[in-house]
This record gives sequence, C-alpha cells and structure tokens, in this order.
Amino acid sequence: MKLPNIKKVSYPESTAEAVAILSDEKRNAVPLSGGVSFIFASTAGVEELVCLNRLPLRYIKKKNGGLLVGATTLVSELVEAGAVGSYADGILREAARRVGSTLNRNLITVGGSLVQPFIWSDLPAVALAMGAKIRIQGKKSRTIDAEKFYARPPRQLLKGGDLVTEVLFPAPPPGSRAAYRKFALTENDFAILKVAILLSRRKRLCREITVAVGGATVLPQRTPMAEAALRGKQASQVLVNEASELAAEEIKVSRDMRCSNDYKRELCRVMVRAILEEILLDQKVAEWKLF
Repeated sequence: MKLPNIKKVSYPESTAEAVAILSDEKRNAVPLSGGVSFIFASTAGVEELVCLNRLPLRYIKKKNGGLLVGATTLVSELVEAGAVGSYADGILREAARRVGSTLNRNLITVGGSLVQPFIWSDLPAVALAMGAKIRIQGKKSRTIDAEKFYARPPRQLLKGGDLVTEVLFPAPPPGSRAAYRKFALTENDFAILKVAILLSRRKRLCREITVAVGGATVLPQRTPMAEAALRGKQASQVLVNEASELAAEEIKVSRDMRCSNDYKRELCRVMVRAILEEILLDQKVAEWKLF
C-alpha cells in the first residue's frame, strides 16, 4: 500500500463531520475504515484520510424481521452475531464466513465490501439476492436498493461527500428459502464464482425467486431469464436443469487469468442447479458430486 501524498488523517466524531470533510474538494480526502481496498486502489491524488472508526456505525440490529447493519461493522462480527445466523437460512453468515481468512474478516468492513467490490468479493451477491437497501448520507441523504446500486460501479454513483452509513437486509417473504455457495480453489483463496438465491415457495410451487451471481464480473448480476423460467411454476428436476442452463448462458463474464469464461459458465450452471435442488426440490447434494 502506497500513500505518497498524505498530509493529514482526520478522526471525525460524527457522520455529519465526516461528510463535511469529504465534501470539501480542496482537502482531497477519502474515507478510511478497514483499509483493505487501498491495497488495490490508486491513491496518488489523496491528501487526507478520514478515519471512520469513531463514528457510531458499528452495529447489527434486528428490524422488522430483517437486519440493519452499520457500515463499519466487521465481517467477522457478521459471522459471530446470532441475529445474522438466524436470518434467511443463514445466507449472510455463510457468505461472511467464507470471506478469505480470519485476518481478512477482522479487517474488511461491510460498507467497504459493498462500496468497493472486487471480482472475488462475497457480500455484494448476497446483498443483491436479498434486495438489500444501502443508506447513504451526504449533502442529500438517500436510500438505494442493491439492484440500482450495482447497475454500475458504486463509486460512480456516490457523489463528493457521500458516505454509506448502513445496510438494511429486509425480512424474507413468507415461505422463503435462501442459500449461498462459493467456489474457490482453497478455503482461503479468492472466490472464482459465487451464487446467492432467495425464493419463496408453497410446496414445489416457486412463487418468486432472485438469482444473483458474483465473480463472473466485478459487479454482481441478476439472471432474469433463469428467474422467469421458475417463477410461478411447479418445480421439477427438468425445470431446475433448464433454469440452471439459462443462468449460465445469460451471465456476463469478464476476463479472469485464473480460468476461462466457459469454465465460469459451467460453474454457474452447476452451482445454481445445486442450490435449487436443495432449497426448491428438497434434495441434498454433496459438494464433491456437483462436478
């Protein structure tokens, strides 16, 4: 990490104070929390770091059947919190648990992971699948749903002085099931592909479904063709296979030195199929049998 032009580190005590500093274009300031993104980001023009660690943004709260998570909450705290483990079949806890190593989880914050997604990031796919709402405080505070937030790189959406303060994971719909799978070469390796699915069902009738794929590109993406193939229909193995094929075909895939585009599409197919077999067809498939 290189910060060649840093002149000052500020420690605001309130969100309003942090926003005021970040809004001042003359200060060339950027927020700092876990600091992991600075390893990969260009920092040549940065002259001031605004440390967020004193802000009251580190919390996990239950809210109307969902979760309200402060932006400076550590990923390791998601793993440990009972409220996270009981939310939506533990989908958020599972994603947090699979984030890199213990060291990574003790550094990476929820807000940082969502605002600066990398191709291996785990949390954005879950945020998209669950319809999370990201709250932003700035000159004009607002709340943006995850689908709009990830329509383009989030940093392009955020204006000068904007600060992500918390994330609302809404209550899952009645009769819902959720699951997350990640494929990496080792337990601590960067993920090659992730899939998060939320669906509501009555027996095998799929009422509503969201399929989110992460790792095919930097940004997580929905698979509307695969979702439409299942929505409002009685599920069967044939239909699950069809939806899985559609998901693999429709995702955008960017170049990755670790594997071919075709390999990522095949991963998408088998991972979507495995999750749907588990949470829609009530089958249990061992991971070693997926491929």
